Amino acid sequence: MENQFTLSGKYWYLDLLEFLSVGFMANSSVPCLFVQEGSKGHRIFHLNYVDDMLYYGTCANSLATFEAGLKERFNLELMGQAHWYLATRIRLHENFDIELDQHHYCISTVQKYLSQAGCQKINHHHSTPLPSDFVPSVEDCSEDEGAAKILEEEYNLDFASCVGSLIYLAMTRCDFCFAVNKLAKFTCRPGRVHFNALLHSLRYLRDNSLLGIRFYSNPARSPLMSMISGLNPQQIHPLFGFSDSSWNDDVDTGRSRDVF
Repeated sequence: MENQFTLSGKYWYLDLLEFLSVGFMANSSVPCLFVQEGSKGHRIFHLNYVDDMLYYGTCANSLATFEAGLKERFNLELMGQAHWYLATRIRLHENFDIELDQHHYCISTVQKYLSQAGCQKINHHHSTPLPSDFVPSVEDCSEDEGAAKILEEEYNLDFASCVGSLIYLAMTRCDFCFAVNKLAKFTCRPGRVHFNALLHSLRYLRDNSLLGIRFYSNPARSPLMSMISGLNPQQIHPLFGFSDSSWNDDVDTGRSRDVF
């Protein structure tokens, strides 16, 4: 028989789901994101993770109605403007730009794994997420899982656990997405080359922990917009994407890859 306390999270989610089923639709890609669209195009976005809720909207009146319904249905406290959510700091500037960063999560994660590995501080600054001579390849993997386990004991570093922690960090670290995705390919049988690359990545994050992501309320103020303005883009939407097509860059398969 399951303890009633182990089911409390489930019952809370079912109650919330029942409440949100009136007027809200779950996002098909991110099921924990619910969106309500009003008759005049006003929207409310509601994000839920266990018992942590974050929401915002485009109409003050709609938000007030939503908050009143929440307080009537649930015994909860509305904490006002969000400053933190799931170890992510949220900063709203006077010009309505929004910054997200995971500085504290980054520092705690890096210190945890570097201290476990017994790594001493290296004086020079690490300016690249991966070593400049690192070529991700299965040729450098351990012969089997047993050999990989011996390396984990030697480095005192759980490769898969560390990479998993860094994948969450990449949510606000666009500079680190490529590196962590490459490292994640070798979580089964990492070799010495992969362990050394992971240690380099941890030191890079330690030396560059304050970076984050900024959303501009006015795209014209974005440095990126200034950079591409000379290209006369057809601006039909304030979201632009870039891709870098690299021919035959995977040494294992010979495939070409597009990096977005």
